[in-house]
Parts: sequence; C-alpha cells; structure tokens
Amino acid sequence: MVILSSHHPHSMDATLEMTCHCKMSCDSRRCACLKLGQACKSNCSCRGCKNPLNSIKNLDCLNPCLLSNIKAYQKLSNRQLSQAQELPCGCEEASLQSLIDGYECSDCGDEYRYSFCWKMIIEENHTWHCETCNQCREYREWHCKHCNKCTYGLSLPCEGCGRKSDIAKMIG
Repeated sequence: MVILSSHHPHSMDATLEMTCHCKMSCDSRRCACLKLGQACKSNCSCRGCKNPLNSIKNLDCLNPCLLSNIKAYQKLSNRQLSQAQELPCGCEEASLQSLIDGYECSDCGDEYRYSFCWKMIIEENHTWHCETCNQCREYREWHCKHCNKCTYGLSLPCEGCGRKSDIAKMIG
C-alpha cells in the first residue's frame, strides 16, 4: 500500500513523500519505496524491512545497472568492495566500490564504472543500460519501441521490424 503524505496538508507547495506499508520485508518491486529507487524512511510503516537501498550511501548516484542488480550488489562483502581493480586503460587501480559509483582515471581522464550485467569494468561513455531489456548495451545499440528489444546500429533500421531509430530519422 502506498501513502502520499505531506507535512502541511493546507500548503500549496507541501512536499509529498512516498512511504510504504510492506508486511513482507521490502525486498521486492512491490515495495513502493524500492520501486521508486529509494530507501525506506523512518516514517514508513514497513515490518522487517530489508530494502537493499537502505545500505546505499548516495542514492542520487545510482545507475540503472546497479538498480537492476541491487541484490548482486548486496551480496558483495566489504572486502570485495574495497578490493583494487585495474582500469582498462592500465593507468591505475580503483576499488570496486568507487567503480560502482563511477570513477574517473586521474591520469587519462577516462570514466569507468562496473557493469553488473557484464560483470566487468566498462568505459562509461561506450555503454548504456536499457531499462526495458534490463541489460547493459553497447553505445551503438538502441531500443526499438515497436519490437520491444534492442538492435544494433543507430543509423540502421531495426533488425526485427525495419523501423528507424529516432536518431536515424533526424539525420536522414
């Protein structure tokens, strides 16, 4: 059950706050807070709360890949999160936790993050996470709304239905 509450009900600009009333631990997408990508709050009346987002320090930095794979993240130990990983550029190492949050190499300036979908470090600007397919994709792929699946080639027609991407329509 979802409750929208405000601190001052008669105020026009009252801040609406989402709360949940979960009875089964808040660890599924039925939880209103988890569905919105937020931790449960003190004014939620959930019982036995196990919302995996409660343990995330900075929810504003969550990428869609992490959100889709939050249970895999939860299984990581502090030792695993602090373990150094070599960056693909070879310039330096960074902790897995910093790669989950997004990391910029201090030497070359390339940006990296950890992809839970591919179980590897990826260059930030070369990939994206399709929230419909729930998978990380190469930057040259796009999601066809008609076929409801990802296809290769931003300027090429969809492999399934032949329709063009929005980018292909703009350029020609």
